[in-house]
Amino acid sequence: MTGKEPVILFVSATIREMESFAAGNISAEVLHQKKTCNVLGKEVGFLVCGMGLLNASIALEKFLSGNNSISHVINIGIAGSYDLQRIPMSAVCIASGELWPEYGARCGYYFADARELGFPLHRSEDRVIWNHLDFDNQTFLKETGLGLENSWHEGHGITVAGVSTSEEHARQLKKDFNGDMENMEGFALAYCCYLRSIPFMEIRTISNLAGSRNKSEWDFKGALGGLKSVWKGLWAEHVQK
Repeated sequence: MTGKEPVILFVSATIREMESFAAGNISAEVLHQKKTCNVLGKEVGFLVCGMGLLNASIALEKFLSGNNSISHVINIGIAGSYDLQRIPMSAVCIASGELWPEYGARCGYYFADARELGFPLHRSEDRVIWNHLDFDNQTFLKETGLGLENSWHEGHGITVAGVSTSEEHARQLKKDFNGDMENMEGFALAYCCYLRSIPFMEIRTISNLAGSRNKSEWDFKGALGGLKSVWKGLWAEHVQK
């Protein structure tokens, strides 16, 4: 990082997630702008990227190509929890990293092995990326001046093209990849940022038990409502109470 002030881009898959996150703090008009603006003394931007890995990567790359001032990216959204005892419904969870289990040679019914395929997603002199990225959240917070609530959880994210619709599928993802929460965009956004050397953070609220079709284990309204607390937590030192 240089001595310049950070310019932070918030990215969500859907407008409902973005509006829930910024509710009462940012107008809908500002959320739809394709440029940055000053919010609480910081330069920020907002991007609704669409659902899924493909939409997320294309939308973010397009935005960054036209806005080279962006220094940090935060993915805000909802996710499924693989264990509601560990990360309960409506809880806030910060991703410690993201993994894409569907890239590689198919080794079983559900998942693929990137190393078995033999072609990494990216190779440089000092690093090879197969299907996993870790995040340095503490450095991110230090550079941006944002904060986290002590009550928030931390867990490993699993990015899938299609969400789990069976307990067996979800259980296997958790076991094989040490997953804590399931989403559809995190790895794609993180990988796009990695290639541009842009620090990335991902924060999600829990909307359901991954793999469950039991509606008593879904609460999308509660998870969307919980996103408003994410705004408050991030900006705690800047928001007037």
